[in-house]
Amino acid sequence: MPGLARYRALRKRTPGASILRALEYEMVEGMNLAGRILDFGGGQGASYVPLLPDGIELLSVNIDRQYNPTHILEVGAPLPFEESSMDGAICFNVLEHIYDTRFVLDEIFRVLKPGATLHISVPFIFRVHGHPDDYSRHTTSWWRETLARTGFAQAVIEPLAWGKATSAQMIGGNGLWPALTTWKNVLRDIAMARIRSKNRDRITGRYGNSVAAVAPGWWIEATKGEAA
Repeated sequence: MPGLARYRALRKRTPGASILRALEYEMVEGMNLAGRILDFGGGQGASYVPLLPDGIELLSVNIDRQYNPTHILEVGAPLPFEESSMDGAICFNVLEHIYDTRFVLDEIFRVLKPGATLHISVPFIFRVHGHPDDYSRHTTSWWRETLARTGFAQAVIEPLAWGKATSAQMIGGNGLWPALTTWKNVLRDIAMARIRSKNRDRITGRYGNSVAAVAPGWWIEATKGEAA
């Protein structure tokens, strides 16, 4: 649920970041990871790495050496890991830049152990940004269907959204006074959530659905089924 204390915590964790990145890193910090973890599209130079739990073995693949991955991977190449060798996987702000998303999901599924979870963040209502290209913005229906076809037994999808006003600001820009515009929209979203949602822990109901419909991004957790 949007609130002043939560917003201050978001900004302390990620000063200067967009509301989408701040909400994403809030989720990253709350992940339960242990063991051997695949970081698809990341590396030790990624800004979220300090938020990951201590004690994990992070094995990363990337096309870009500047992120200091453990493995450089060409686009379209299979992952250099054995089947069912990973205790979990993360993939943040990457899949929109890959044309053949299904191939990547198939490869991640292959290397995950049964019962392991893949954590994904992707943009939805967000500007086009090439790295080097930008191919897709998928709905929750697309993600559920594609993850199911890939073989994942369960998928939970959460909107990365603070409220409709801050989402609109991400599309329309900050205006002449960015700080003032941001505070105005943050407070408006807090007020609307308090008025329109009966649940005090999260935005729900028709208003919650309307916020999710214009979410800047999605947080997705997909779990590989246990072996039969």
